[in-house]
Amino acid sequence: MLRFLAFMTIILVGLLAVSLAGQSSPDANWHLTPQSEALVPDAALRSQIFRALTAAENAGTDPTISHFKVRAATVIAKDGQEHVVLGGNTEYSVPEAIHGETSLINHVTALYGADTTRHSLRFVAFYSERCGMSGSCGDCRDYQKAATDYTNLLIVCGQSSDHSVRVTRFRDQLVDEDQFPPASPDSLSISPAELARLLAAAQAASLGGVTLFTASQQTAAAALSYSGKIYRAAAADDAAFHYRYPIGGVLQQAATERDYFLRAILVVGEKGHWPIINYRDRQYGYEASSFNRESGKPPIALIISDGLGNYRATTFESALPHAFSTANFMPQAVKDFLRTHQVPADK
Repeated sequence: MLRFLAFMTIILVGLLAVSLAGQSSPDANWHLTPQSEALVPDAALRSQIFRALTAAENAGTDPTISHFKVRAATVIAKDGQEHVVLGGNTEYSVPEAIHGETSLINHVTALYGADTTRHSLRFVAFYSERCGMSGSCGDCRDYQKAATDYTNLLIVCGQSSDHSVRVTRFRDQLVDEDQFPPASPDSLSISPAELARLLAAAQAASLGGVTLFTASQQTAAAALSYSGKIYRAAAADDAAFHYRYPIGGVLQQAATERDYFLRAILVVGEKGHWPIINYRDRQYGYEASSFNRESGKPPIALIISDGLGNYRATTFESALPHAFSTANFMPQAVKDFLRTHQVPADK
């Protein structure tokens, strides 16, 4: 009897092994695109990426406004073990949102600490039905740049339709201010006289704002619209750390006057230094420049000054590569909005 039981046990174990061998792991269904293989030569890292993508499919989200799920995951190696961490987007109110990558990075920090986030978070993996070419929004770029080893961070998109995996470098979404092309008053799309008006307005604005936490890094902006009006704003901080950016400020002023099409925005900082333009503020400018594009106008010129007679100039399209705006998702809604809200030009 004992021999029979032992024999049957061996048979059952063998059948189970054959059965398991015939079942492929869900992670094994993923495959890197040819262009991505060179970015992930390490087999262990590839395995982590595929594991994260499989887990990300089940990440919780609550996109009550857009109904667009952003499901993200990563794998953190700590104390000899690998840990999957998930993130997902949520939306609320007017609209506001916690984006998927922000959720993910915050979860890594909450579970394992800021030092682990900064040194051990190697990739952010998104699970999507279809992978487009857009990068993170401006605010998420600011957060990833501040919280991670961003120069080495990889951005992964796993496409569920064919299980292809595209990998890019996060740093490809960044353009530092010193990379903006040098410019002179005669090389810009506005006249030297208009440039002088913008500079004076921005410098006057920089004397204001609120700098309780940011006294050494105040920035201000001035915008020139196609109507010939100039709008100006200074940055302002507060106790909740809901920073109000200068480009966003001038755009809101112009929009309040239904003056939606701008020719140029000039930003200044401390005299003798190039201003830092946060990626969130670039997102505001990119959205506004998309109005120009929808109406057949040139992009808004983005100009920075060091206050010593030196300039650099670019566009929001170049300063925020791989960006997206409302015009990408709702082009007809943007056209209808501009048609019904724009103030008619004086005859």
